[in-house]
Amino acid sequence: MSSVKRIVLTGAPSSGKSSVMAEIQKRQWPHVALVPESAVVLLSGGFPAPQHHDIEQIRSFQNVILTLQSHLEQVIARQNPAAKYLVLDRARLDGAGFWSLGVQDYLQQFQVSKSDEYSRYDQIIFLGLPTDEFFEGVNERRFHNFEQSQQSEKQLLEVWSGHPNFHFVPAERDFNVKVENVLSLIQQSMLSS
Repeated sequence: MSSVKRIVLTGAPSSGKSSVMAEIQKRQWPHVALVPESAVVLLSGGFPAPQHHDIEQIRSFQNVILTLQSHLEQVIARQNPAAKYLVLDRARLDGAGFWSLGVQDYLQQFQVSKSDEYSRYDQIIFLGLPTDEFFEGVNERRFHNFEQSQQSEKQLLEVWSGHPNFHFVPAERDFNVKVENVLSLIQQSMLSS
């Protein structure tokens, strides 16, 4: 592991990662650089969104994400030489949460190793999905419905929960409480290093 500490925010779509990233950016913590979600970078740059039923489109999209993720981390670390912490909106293993053929198939198809990926990241903060009642108001531009997000959460938990520094942050009735809980975990991590 490099001297830069890598903290991954993960969870199902609409779990609140983007809101946490926006809050970190607002606070302008010194020595912290943010790594955006690769899929969002691609889609906002014009890469076509794969259709849920077309496995070949999804395979192409996941291959591009895997390459882009590694390069994003390297470039952002180099552009921020004073950064001691990278906070990532997703990481390479997150693709398993969106692979309809399941986690094991994803790991085999894309030759991704859990142990290799675990060694790349110092801390995993997993944001729990809100209930169906609160899901609708989370993100108007979301790409997944509630059932698809539930399935993603299940698969993401399967890939990330074995990380030695895994933290699950459950949904709260007051979303701001959840955001503060995540920020507190990040601050604790910074204080302990």
